[in-house]
Parts: sequence; structure tokens; C-alpha cells
Amino acid sequence: MNNQKELEEVWEATKSLEGTVIYGDNIAENLQFIHKSKELAKKHEWLYHCTTVSALKSILKNREFWLSNLKCVNDMEETERIDVPEYENKYYVCCFTYDAQIPDIHWKEYGSEYDGVLIGIKTNWFLRKAMFMCSDNSKCNDEFMTIMKNDNEALRMKITEQKKGRIINPFYINSFDFYQIKYDDELFKNISGIGYLGENGIQVRTLTPEIGGIIKATHGMCRRFGEESYDKDWTTEKEVRLKVGIQQLEIFANGYKIHDGQILKTVFFLK
Repeated sequence: MNNQKELEEVWEATKSLEGTVIYGDNIAENLQFIHKSKELAKKHEWLYHCTTVSALKSILKNREFWLSNLKCVNDMEETERIDVPEYENKYYVCCFTYDAQIPDIHWKEYGSEYDGVLIGIKTNWFLRKAMFMCSDNSKCNDEFMTIMKNDNEALRMKITEQKKGRIINPFYINSFDFYQIKYDDELFKNISGIGYLGENGIQVRTLTPEIGGIIKATHGMCRRFGEESYDKDWTTEKEVRLKVGIQQLEIFANGYKIHDGQILKTVFFLK
């Protein structure tokens, strides 16, 4: 695609398919897997988070948790399970465990016997509210990087700014939930699949991006900033994640962001 006319033609063709049934090779299976992960997470009244005393003070003072981009988690192989470029850096996670008996190895990573603390939280304490963090860990106050609560708020913001003569593509939270991690060395579920439209059987690409970040191998290389990597048994974490998807109002084509026929640079924040 190289011009606005082609984009408009694609949009018109897409609108004409409204109400058409899509038959996919992995959609139902993926949705069932996602649903089960959420239901398992809901069974735990309390979740626990390992951190340091200084981090705890910040959490209590600001009433905030920091989430890391899924590309930056300590499982070196995990992000390879995200098989589409559109969503490889769209998810942010905060990790918890449902077992208060924390293995010693976790204190090595998340605290120490001198300043490590374990805090308990309930999932309903979290609000659907987020903002980007700059590389120096300061809050990003750029108005164009504001994260709206949902796509409707983002669209209203876009329309308001257009009336002022400014064209923007606001960010918004498109998913927000807790998931219990599935540990399986053989299980690889593709976000991308092949679907077919209605009785005509027109082949299309299907996506279930929420599958990303809820499957881990039983073992893998663990990396921590400034620390030597080592092979870790991930199952000992008994992990439940808060996973937040941040999307932008835009048009995708073959894994790239397109606006007015031009490829846009991907916006990527670590936290």
C-alpha cells in the first residue's frame, strides 16, 4: 500500500464484510484457552508480589505499580511466542504469584534477605488507568502519549483534536485483565491464523493477540539487568499476571503502521 486511495479502498471493502461469519483454524481454541487462564486467576483471593523496601514505599506513596513491556521480561524466549509484528510490543505486565511460600531463588531476583518484602494484593484494587514511563523512569507527560481508558475515549479525543486542526492517533487500553500462566514446553499457540469468510470461503488473516504473554516453557534462560543469565525452572513462580494491552488508533498493513500512506515509526516504551 502506498497511497491514501488504496487505504480507503481497503476500508470500504472491509466495511462491506460487516456481519459476515469468519471460520478460523485457531480462533475458538485460542479464545477458550484465554478464558480458562482468566478463570484460573480469579480463583485466588490474594496475589503476592516480591519487591524491595524502597519499591514498596513508592507503591504506597504513589498508589502505583510499574508494568514492564512484554519484550523486556526476564524470560529470554517468551517474546518469541508472539508471532505477529503488530503486537510484539503492545503488552505490559506486572507479575504476581498465588503462593505466599516464595522459593529462595526468587529473593535473589526480586529482593534480598536484607531489603526484600512480600506484599499481598487483591485484583479489584487495580484501576483501568495507565501512563507511559520515560527511559529515566519519569512519567511521560506528552499530551500525545496520553493513554485513554478505552477506544471510545481515544476516538473522542481524536475527533476533538481534528476540529482544532490537529491530526493525532491516541493510545488506549484495549485489554486489561489477570491471567494465570500456563507452563508447557511443547505448547505454542499462534496469535495469527487463517480464517475464511462465510460461504464464499474467502481466505483472510485472523488474530487473537490476547494469547500473547500467558504461556511459558517449564524451563528457560532467565535474565535480570546487570546479572548473569541462568537456566530457571519457571514453574516455581506459580505466576499470575496483570496484563495490559496498549493500542493506538491507526491502520496496520503487513505489520507496519500506516497513516496517510506513510509508514510510521513504532512507539515503544519499556514501562
